[in-house]
Amino acid sequence: MATLMNDVQKWTWFARVAGVPLWTHIHASMSVSRSASTTNLHASARSSAAAASSTPTSPPLSHGQAVLVPTEDHLPPSIPRPLFTTASASAENTPSSPARTSRGRPAEASQHGARGASPTPPTTSTVHPSLDDLPALDEYITSEPSNLLQILPDLINVLERFCLDNPDTCQDVWSRLKVTLEWIERRKATIAMSLPAKPDRPTSPACAPFPQEWNNVHNQVIHDDYAYLNQKDNSQVLDYIDRENAYSSKMLANTKPLQKLLYKEFVSRIDEAEGSASVIMSDGYEYYTKKIPGEEYRVHSRRNPETGVEEVYLNENELANSPAFADASFFHLGFAKHSHDMKLVAYGVDLSGNERNSVSFINLETKETLMDRLEGVYEDLEFSNDSSCVYYTLLDEHERAYQLKRHLIGSDVATDQVLYHEEDEMFFLTMTKSCNGEYIILNSSAQVTSESRYISANAKDLPVVLIPRKENIQYTVENHDSWWYILTNDDAKNKWMFRVPALDKMDPKPCSWEEWYEHRETVIEHRDFVLIEDYQLRRNHLVVFERSNCLQNIRIIDLTAPGFSAYHYVGFGEMVYSLWPGSVNEEVADLSKTALYDTNILRFTYTSFVQPKQVVDYNMDTKSMTVVHEERVNGDVPYDPSVYASRRLFATGSDGTTVPISLVYRRDLLGSNMNPPVPNPCLLHSYGAYGACTNPIFSTSRLSLLDRGFVYAIAHVRGGAEMGNAWYEEGKLWKKPNTFNDFVSTAEYLCKEGYTSPSKLAIYGRSAGGLLIGASVNMRPELFRSALTEVPFVDVINTMFDTSIPWVSFEYEEWGNPTNYDIYECMKSYCPYTNVNGERLARNEYPHMLIVGGLNDPRVAFFEPLKWVAKMRGERRKWRKILEKQGSRLPGSPLRNHSSMRVEEDSLGEFRAGTTPGVSIVSGVGRTPSWAGSVMDSPVVANSNFNVNGLDGSRMTEERMILLRINDAGHGGTSGTYSYLEDLALEYAFLIYTLGAPMRPIFPGFKMSEGPSLLQGTYSGPAATLYGLHEHASAMRPQVVDGVADSDGKEYEAIDRDTRSSDEESLSNDRRLSSCNYNSNKKRKGGGNVGDVEETEYRSRGNRGDRGQSRLYQWLANWF
Repeated sequence: MATLMNDVQKWTWFARVAGVPLWTHIHASMSVSRSASTTNLHASARSSAAAASSTPTSPPLSHGQAVLVPTEDHLPPSIPRPLFTTASASAENTPSSPARTSRGRPAEASQHGARGASPTPPTTSTVHPSLDDLPALDEYITSEPSNLLQILPDLINVLERFCLDNPDTCQDVWSRLKVTLEWIERRKATIAMSLPAKPDRPTSPACAPFPQEWNNVHNQVIHDDYAYLNQKDNSQVLDYIDRENAYSSKMLANTKPLQKLLYKEFVSRIDEAEGSASVIMSDGYEYYTKKIPGEEYRVHSRRNPETGVEEVYLNENELANSPAFADASFFHLGFAKHSHDMKLVAYGVDLSGNERNSVSFINLETKETLMDRLEGVYEDLEFSNDSSCVYYTLLDEHERAYQLKRHLIGSDVATDQVLYHEEDEMFFLTMTKSCNGEYIILNSSAQVTSESRYISANAKDLPVVLIPRKENIQYTVENHDSWWYILTNDDAKNKWMFRVPALDKMDPKPCSWEEWYEHRETVIEHRDFVLIEDYQLRRNHLVVFERSNCLQNIRIIDLTAPGFSAYHYVGFGEMVYSLWPGSVNEEVADLSKTALYDTNILRFTYTSFVQPKQVVDYNMDTKSMTVVHEERVNGDVPYDPSVYASRRLFATGSDGTTVPISLVYRRDLLGSNMNPPVPNPCLLHSYGAYGACTNPIFSTSRLSLLDRGFVYAIAHVRGGAEMGNAWYEEGKLWKKPNTFNDFVSTAEYLCKEGYTSPSKLAIYGRSAGGLLIGASVNMRPELFRSALTEVPFVDVINTMFDTSIPWVSFEYEEWGNPTNYDIYECMKSYCPYTNVNGERLARNEYPHMLIVGGLNDPRVAFFEPLKWVAKMRGERRKWRKILEKQGSRLPGSPLRNHSSMRVEEDSLGEFRAGTTPGVSIVSGVGRTPSWAGSVMDSPVVANSNFNVNGLDGSRMTEERMILLRINDAGHGGTSGTYSYLEDLALEYAFLIYTLGAPMRPIFPGFKMSEGPSLLQGTYSGPAATLYGLHEHASAMRPQVVDGVADSDGKEYEAIDRDTRSSDEESLSNDRRLSSCNYNSNKKRKGGGNVGDVEETEYRSRGNRGDRGQSRLYQWLANWF
């Protein structure tokens, strides 16, 4: 099957060989078997089934769900079962529906032909025509032959049912199937005999270097051959992006069937009609959001609990496809804020990915959109309590929120009053409303210093400074009646809390920290090993979210008791879990904060690697919990958390520091428990910056990796705050190399303990986590098999020297200012772009790499990953020429000229270098390729105290892929639930393919045979796959030969860095920026895994502006 799909244009689906006659035979037989005496009965049964499916009490269909008509319950045992058919839930679920459009995709000129208005290719979908409609089915597969994979499960089910109900026809069925099977065997034999001397594979893009030199402040000469790639409006730069995108698509084309399988798994598990937790507001309505099957975005609704009537007040799908936004290349609803009287809602829309929102207002009583329109707004907006005005923050040209304005509803925007202007470019404004709704709180924050102001929400005052800023002191404030509660790090790394009377209660008013302390009352003392992450106030309770030794806790303090002495902790049974305030949905969480203030209810979200997210209402008086919403895990195979296990491990760092690791795996597929032990494929993820914590959360998509034998691990390295703020400070500024050393140590530990091996280890990080991946790859390229990174911050030195780039000044406290010589030397030691090793690239010691960037990213500019890839390709070519002149034999090739490497491939991932036998991803059995063996994979070595640093045998010698995808979205990527899942399917396919993991999931019932180098399947009975097929699932195996060699282009295509575009060319480029996509009109909301975990909708009020979404909570760094 694998080999067949790569020749899809020459091979039509098997029905054309034997299937159509077989299908005709089945239909004819079914017709004959239906006697006249049963015809009316069947008609009645079909009518009953149709009526039942149309009743309001019928459960809604999920996207692509099969409709079985009629059900067996309608038929007596003596009546032959009719042919089951599959139908889509509704017309809008079809791939061509406008509701399925989404924007922000990578450019691929070769796919679309001429640039600009390009045809929309069919979107991957689990919905297919009914099996009864042969013409439609034929067109469906002819248009995209790999769509056959979508209907194979239903074909098998139909054949099985037909043969069971008509045993006398089995011989006829077999005679027709036999023809197809014989053709498959002939085709396989033909392909096996034709090993091409020069495989037809794409040539990697070449980017001409233009050497540029300048002296920095340290009088050192800086060389940068690819600095000109920052010219976003240069059409030739865009051409290079197009060629990189097209090359990546071609190199991963053989994984398309695997991508379709993964996508189908993803969609089958998510609840496509999922609704958020709801909250009842002062107007008596219950507010919530929900998904619509087949739609990319959410719907915002309210319901009258008495009548049950639902009102939709904001449909993101209609908005995205409205005339005002239909032509935009990106769509993301930044926020939805309600007025205090619940009569108005303000929503912000980002149409480019640069986080600048266009704000509109809706009257919930009349459903009319007001004339007011605010532009360039950041994601902070609050209503006054009389609903007459809104407060909002604006972004400057460097994407920094720098102004607070007040807009009177119904007035001219040009007359909006500027209430505060932050002059210091190192400070960034954020805004929120106090828990009791009395004040608008404006925070002005740098990385290590902050200052808070407040405005009464009941009057149109000017902001008042609460405590003046003081260098290296951060604080956050909340109001509780006549008290201000203040959390600060003043002389306390892990923070402490005190309270002071409100200013109008004090005479004289303090103006310094020292004067404030004279009025303070300590609430929580500083503790060396307990970090206070967040807090909330209720009328009678203070809720504190803490972290100690990598574990989160909730502390409840009774404010009615004297001296804050009455408190208790909320306990949790798991050792690896995550929790955060409120619900996942930001709009509902914001409403809940107001609605629950006068109650004794705390709402929080709990999840773990194995526990789907639960929204919990906790009664702080009775200490009882109620789960008000739980993430539903769908799928043909019911989710069983007992099948999976999570644990916390501790590795020893290079300096003796103990580094925590969280991991999850399938119990029955853990290779170290087998005899003899066998290493698993592993994905190691980390972030390690800004004091952000990478927390273990549940992911329905991740199950596709775990069910293929993956171990998923998170390295809690220094630079995060999992072990407190001291842990964070040990991984920043001149101590930043600790982050990378910790990550390498965790990778070595997982190999030593037998969880994985270098030939099966993939690593992942995004944004600042991409810096971690790039630095680690340069340090120890032989330790990793593949690397996946998104929007990576990799050109550290050049970026930090350029203050015209957004966020640079703000970032000095995190990375340091390179004008400081010690900081500069430290940056030089780890900067991924600076330290590209061309010789090791030429020797194929680097891992396979898939790098993703965003053309409109305001946090990590698109040219950082672009320059990085261009430099890696250029350095590899240069060093290959050097090594060839020296007479060195290049690894991965039987000859010095690597381009003569003979490769045979089949479309589902079976590759053989030369004549070396390979292992099929489809069957999961075969001989281990000779090149793929590694000393690291030996069960003896894997369980011994070997020296990873000195183990030269772990180096891989086959050709390495370097792939780049640039989309036209922002830092969070493209938008839309289904389009996101398509992107994720591609990334997972890359990981599965490069690690040689099984193409198909392995389900309980599978047994491993004993073997030192290969896991093969033996079965005591059939194991049901995710798609309901009773067949033998693919076995997990430790090795697979790699894919098509990454051939280097020989000719440079020069790009004139000095080109100055004409007005006409600029216009053309603007059009290209809006059409720079793989699938046109694809959008994705920024910030994470929207189709899976939805935790990206939760944004924090923290003051750290990291290279992730600005308001994403700390644990959202682990969205993957």
